[in-house]
Amino acid sequence: MSEPEVRRSPSWQVESALLRRLFPFGFSVDAGGRLVAAGERWATFAPQVALGASFDALFVALRPLGIREFAQLRTALGEGVLLKFVGHPGFELRGQFLGEDDALHFVGGPWLTKLGALSALGLELRDFPPHDTRGDLLVLLQAQETSLADMRALASCLREQIAAQTQLQAQLQQIQKMELVGRFAGGMAHNFNNILMAIQGYAELSLTRLDATDPVHGWVEQICAATEHAASLTHGLLTMSRQNPLKLEPLDLQRELRDVEKLVTPLLGQRVQLEVALDPAIATVHADSSSLKQVLMNLVLNARDAMPDGGRLSIAVRPMMAAILAGGEAPREVVEIAVTDTGIGMDERTKANIFEPFFTTKEVGKGVGLGLSTVYGLVQQFGGTIAVESQLGLGTTFRIRIPHLAKPAPTPAVATVERRVEGARVLLVDDEPQVRQLLEALLRRDGYAVSTAANAEEALALFEADERFELLLTDVLMPGLSGPEFSEFVEARHGVLPTVFISGHTDNARLRRGELPPHQRFLTKPFTPAELSRTLRELLAR
Repeated sequence: MSEPEVRRSPSWQVESALLRRLFPFGFSVDAGGRLVAAGERWATFAPQVALGASFDALFVALRPLGIREFAQLRTALGEGVLLKFVGHPGFELRGQFLGEDDALHFVGGPWLTKLGALSALGLELRDFPPHDTRGDLLVLLQAQETSLADMRALASCLREQIAAQTQLQAQLQQIQKMELVGRFAGGMAHNFNNILMAIQGYAELSLTRLDATDPVHGWVEQICAATEHAASLTHGLLTMSRQNPLKLEPLDLQRELRDVEKLVTPLLGQRVQLEVALDPAIATVHADSSSLKQVLMNLVLNARDAMPDGGRLSIAVRPMMAAILAGGEAPREVVEIAVTDTGIGMDERTKANIFEPFFTTKEVGKGVGLGLSTVYGLVQQFGGTIAVESQLGLGTTFRIRIPHLAKPAPTPAVATVERRVEGARVLLVDDEPQVRQLLEALLRRDGYAVSTAANAEEALALFEADERFELLLTDVLMPGLSGPEFSEFVEARHGVLPTVFISGHTDNARLRRGELPPHQRFLTKPFTPAELSRTLRELLAR
């Protein structure tokens, strides 16, 4: 059977190479509805699309609506056409027909809504024309690129959320770690400080019986010094966990800095130049005196260690009109204390961890990593903030900002009458035998008449025996009634009694903040015999 006679389109013949390259799935149809030319991709994709084949047998027009057969396509020249290819399920062509007198030319290519359909249909991106007059492929790719852009944006958003969540988890772990350290410190401090109290007290009592020329005198002094160092470690743990009581009061910053300068100058050596720049406009800050000195001395000595070959160390003070302090409080006037050195500086990792408890860059045995965490805890308790700026080889600056107070008016002096303590009756209550025996010895040495009890039950028995006491010295944490509970019970039945609460550590926030009536005091173990004597005399004087 001979092939039907096919009249080829002159235009297609003239521009065959260009059209075949631009439209691999293009074709031309003569006036009788027979294909007179076909794009080169048809030969491998669907060989039935060949010269002489009937258009109506191969394709169904889905768009424009109302087109049923090839003869009607001349009414839709230049419009968008969607053709369904009968020989390949799911394969559609999108483009338009361009007309001549004797032929129509389809320019376009496969129409897909998902790039994933390429593989299912056996197509490749090179099967698509680079453009068509309606921009169909451009619209398709733009839609896909938009989806990809949305996916990228979503992925970026997810990454940010994951990073934020990771940061929050790290902060939560830090908080939990601090709480754990705080609980550990609080639990250990009570027992440890009782032990230190006994060691320090008996050592100081021993010094009173030893001649200064006796070699044992020097040994006992070393015991006292070691005890003070151990007590400072406990103090650091409690301060770092914000469980150590502070006495916040108006302080003369000029005087505090001058005291620090006198203390640290001998420790810096000849190769470190210390400069203290004070602003005369600054009068008073709200802080704890001993703790502020501890903060500054810690920073100064760290700066010295960061300058092994010497350098410049400065303490600069300036007022700031407003700043956001700890706790998200409203802006208020603050004082900035900047401690700057020209030392070795810190890298980013070190800066990120310097306030962590037990983190240290010093050699083993040179530091325990509580210094800067203690500084951080103290500044927080002042209601202030601390920040660090540092670069390797360019030195370090710590900036402390604490509340600035107007200079208070002078308080008129109040005359007090020193009362004789000889024979004053003191009730001592402490469940730790070594501490109780030590305190009894100290009180009797100072002339007090002392009755002792190991707990509140024994102490109440002494009251029931109609004994009258002028002072109560009681531990806070005891079996049964605590010290404050015992004090309340006694005062409800016997009236106001001057009381000194003592503890190595307490969860009682009222005691830690010093919120006590005038006839009560709180001493943190270990305290010195001189501190105990002075406190009791002050209460008797009132």
